[in-house]
Amino acid sequence: MNEEPTVEDKEIDINDPRLPDTLREHGKLFKKPARWVIDLGNGEYLLYAEDFELLDAVYNCF
Repeated sequence: MNEEPTVEDKEIDINDPRLPDTLREHGKLFKKPARWVIDLGNGEYLLYAEDFELLDAVYNCF
């Protein structure tokens, strides 16, 4: 039985140097700053807080 991966299975630390600087700057703007990122490909990302609360979906971020 295949289970859908959870956020915890695919998260990337927001400080990972492979992520765009603009994404890190955007992640700092929230009341709960972004801590985890899921890279969806094609410049699309999901930003999560430390507690894995979804903060934002980001598009066209290279």
